[in-house]
Amino acid sequence: EEGRVHLESNAWAILSGAADEDKANKALDAIDKYLFTPYGLLLNAPSYTKPDPEIGFVTRVYPGLKENGAIFSHPNPWAQAAACVLGRGDIAMKFYNALCPYNQNDMIEIRESEPYSYCQFIAGVDHTAYGRARHPFMTGSGGWSYFTATHYILGIRPDYTSLTVDPCIPADWKEFRVSRIFRGVTYNITVKNPEGRMKGVKSIEVDGVKADKIPVFERGSVHNVTVTM
Repeated sequence: EEGRVHLESNAWAILSGAADEDKANKALDAIDKYLFTPYGLLLNAPSYTKPDPEIGFVTRVYPGLKENGAIFSHPNPWAQAAACVLGRGDIAMKFYNALCPYNQNDMIEIRESEPYSYCQFIAGVDHTAYGRARHPFMTGSGGWSYFTATHYILGIRPDYTSLTVDPCIPADWKEFRVSRIFRGVTYNITVKNPEGRMKGVKSIEVDGVKADKIPVFERGSVHNVTVTM
């Protein structure tokens, strides 16, 4: 009954492609149902309450802290990216917003940490200090959150010979704009979503001309890109 659902194994089953589409969506649904909190995603649930040498160290950590049922920040962006892989932009943004420190600034009496820093972990539901953040800056989640937001949610990814724009966004996002410098070239990107889609690109225009991909131009040049979902 303890440690029934784990964030990392579910997220990486999706990201690695090990799970087929049906199992991948079930894995993401389990994350959303059993691990989601207003402060981010639990690392596992329920927390372990008694030591088990067959499982190891995690069972000796106090329930709701760090590796045992806390909202451990570092793996949270992996679930956000996994949601994007499945084209579920609403879930990706829900997960992103929950962990974002800025969004927790109105609950600082509970969080007890800086609103401009990701923390290593936030006490989970099985701890009396549920919602309290600890160890600011001591985490890789800042870099991972930036990577997930730019490469998966906004979907702007560098490639060998081109720049890919393949967003996965909430259905109610009608448009967004990004300026991206890639190999010395400035791309002013506008993404339009008139049909309220979460994923899928219908057309690309580069400097007003329809294109199959966004090429790499001469360094120092500036180009306008319009992507319609």
